[in-house]
Amino acid sequence: MKKSSFFLLAAFASLPCLVSCIQDEPLNAECDIIDVEQSWVDAHPGLLIGNPRVENTRVAFTIQPGSDRTALNPRFELTPGATITMKENGVDIPANGVTRDFSSPQTYTVHSQDGFWKKDYEVSFSPRKSITKLSFENFRLDATGRYYEWYEVDTDELGTELYYWATGNAGYAITGMGNAPDDYPSNPDAHGVSNENGTESKCIRLETRATGSFGERLKMPLAAGNIFIGEFVSRQAATFPRLATKFGLQLVTEVPVKLEGYYKYKAGETFIDINKVEHPELHDMADIYAVVYEAYPEGSDKFVPLNGDDVLSSDRIVLLARIDEPGEPEEWTFFSEPFKPVGNKTISEEMLRENKYAIAIVCTSSRDGAYFNGAIGSVLYVDELKVVWKGDE
Repeated sequence: MKKSSFFLLAAFASLPCLVSCIQDEPLNAECDIIDVEQSWVDAHPGLLIGNPRVENTRVAFTIQPGSDRTALNPRFELTPGATITMKENGVDIPANGVTRDFSSPQTYTVHSQDGFWKKDYEVSFSPRKSITKLSFENFRLDATGRYYEWYEVDTDELGTELYYWATGNAGYAITGMGNAPDDYPSNPDAHGVSNENGTESKCIRLETRATGSFGERLKMPLAAGNIFIGEFVSRQAATFPRLATKFGLQLVTEVPVKLEGYYKYKAGETFIDINKVEHPELHDMADIYAVVYEAYPEGSDKFVPLNGDDVLSSDRIVLLARIDEPGEPEEWTFFSEPFKPVGNKTISEEMLRENKYAIAIVCTSSRDGAYFNGAIGSVLYVDELKVVWKGDE
């Protein structure tokens, strides 16, 4: 469990001798993986695609297809004073830089400097796969047991788990309003679109929820339910919420043609703004869209994902597929939205070969939720998303 770091500085003045004594600072109580060591990333340029994604209880690497995963030795940056271990024959041993077999995800444990706290991280190396069908069938509770996370499963012989999805659930945990997993904005639901054999598949349920007194103090009175391809940086959620959402992964190997799927939606009754002022003239709206954008800004050789401020406005966006007027269908409704050029940009075959595009798919229960405007109680259900690529039609 993560505990905020704290520093106690107490000075005692001794009048007779005018000597000040300072109490020793307490040991750090944080136990987090902050990042992957850049020297390790730089040493593996032919292996990694994009940036490692460091989330609350997971580190996910995307690697080139066909790469050997059986002997990798990642090194991590930790909170000050923390240590990282792994289990060997039931005993904790130092693990930073230790070679392990990542044919399946491996578990690491980070221990705080003060020795009172620890947290498990799941670390995975997954080969890049073009996004096709996204079913929301695969999910589990995070390592803390507080909220759900989603993943896809590869069709390879290992059934490799692919960590494309992120949500804002980790940020909602900060509010203290999530007493149980079902209290969070993004949750699984058992009543998805019917399969061909007549049984029902699972789907995802996204609900705009109140953030309580914590959120109101920060002028964040609501949290829209969301799921997106990319990364959520929970340590930025309270201070820079829109920068905490890192949209997109380098999973574009062909020209995308359409975004398809099913959804249903019901808006909440009362629209409020960032100051919790009611606006009876406004009505909440869902949002489902996909963007394809240039992964590397001009002059940079590092992948820079879009964020909550520029995911729909960046001049790097090349294609956009979006349901402009989703309405409020009560029953499952199929949609098929074409990817349309943005500005005068087109997909370059050379940039495709060099893996210089990224794609983000975003679903949210409140279209303006990133700016904390919307209606508490708005609910969006989504299922069976699919990207249709050129040649797949």
